[in-house]
Amino acid sequence: MSRDSGRPGGTYLAGWLFADLLLVIVLVVLGSEMPAADPHPDPEPTATATATATPDPSRSPSPTRSDTSRPGGLDPVTVSIGIRLDPDALIAGRPSETAELTRQVTQEIKRYEGRTAAFVMVFGTVRTSGGSVDTGRSDEYATAVARQLSQAAPRFFPPYSEKIIRGYHDSGSAIASGTARIELFFLLS
Repeated sequence: MSRDSGRPGGTYLAGWLFADLLLVIVLVVLGSEMPAADPHPDPEPTATATATATPDPSRSPSPTRSDTSRPGGLDPVTVSIGIRLDPDALIAGRPSETAELTRQVTQEIKRYEGRTAAFVMVFGTVRTSGGSVDTGRSDEYATAVARQLSQAAPRFFPPYSEKIIRGYHDSGSAIASGTARIELFFLLS
């Protein structure tokens, strides 16, 4: 007795199930997107001396936004600055290395004066003696840099919080050991 009864196999059905689920996810994401702001908001009503206000039952009052000219959120254009330190000295909390971090960061952020970082990602690179990236020490180094940023430039960086300033390792092959790349996200202005 043959098992093939003209029905598709499990692998074939799994592919279609995956495609259907992907389509559902796309529809949910598209359906949850915020609609674009009306480019022509209703003009402000002007007072006239002879008109009396009568309520119009067909129009219900709608909430007004104080500023419809610009959306809120993070600026999609990020800025990247780089510093280079002794990772072990910074992780150990050596004051000379903390002072050097402050000096380098202050120098790098001068061109962004008047702005405040809203979200910061720090990518650290620490290499082993063999030249490969030590991801554990790199994460530790990036986190040490992240913790010092708000102390190095308190008016520029938000207070340290893992939700706002985070450290990660960077395993790029051309990145020198001791490099920390600081990715800055600003609020839209």
